[in-house]
Amino acid sequence: MFKTNGEKALLAVCLITIFFVGMSIVTGVGKEVKASESPVKPAVFWYFERMGDEQYRINASELKPLLESGNDIFVLDIRNAEDYVKDHIPGAVNIPFQAIGNNLDQIPKDRPVVVYCYTGQNGGQVVALLNISGHYSKSLSSGWGGWTKEIGKPAVATDSQVSSATVETVEETVACPTEQ
Repeated sequence: MFKTNGEKALLAVCLITIFFVGMSIVTGVGKEVKASESPVKPAVFWYFERMGDEQYRINASELKPLLESGNDIFVLDIRNAEDYVKDHIPGAVNIPFQAIGNNLDQIPKDRPVVVYCYTGQNGGQVVALLNISGHYSKSLSSGWGGWTKEIGKPAVATDSQVSSATVETVEETVACPTEQ
C-alpha cells in the first residue's frame, strides 16, 4: 500500500497531526477564555476609566516642594543600584526595576508613592502595576532626567534607604567586576 519512504513519512505526519488535534479537542488546549471571567479585567477597567491627562504623573517642580514640606511621600528609585548610589533624590528608596516584583512588600500602600527611573518609561509601567495592585502612585515626569533638568542634581541625603534588592545588587557588582 505505502511503497516509498515518503509515503510512509506522510502517513506518520498525518497520524501524529490527527492525534494532537484530537488531544487538543479533548483537553481544551486553545480554548478561548472569556475576558469577563478574568479577575484582572475589573481592575484594568477601573484603572483606565479613572485616568486623566496628568493623574498618574508629577513634575519635579511639583514634587520638590512636597518633599521639602515634609509630606509623607515614599519616593521609589527603580534605576540600577550603581546609579542610585552615585546620585538620587534625597530620601528615595532604591528597588531596581527587575526586582520590583520580589519586593512589593517594601512599597507602602498607606501613603503616596512617587516612582522614577531614567526617562519615565519604566516608571510609568511600575506605576500602572502598583495602582492596579492597590497602591496610590505617580510617575515622575521624564524620570531622573526630568528631575535634573528642572531641579538639578541634589546632594545625596545620608538618611537614604537602600532596599535589600539594592544591597544584593551592589554586593554582586563589587564581587563581580564588569569586563573592560
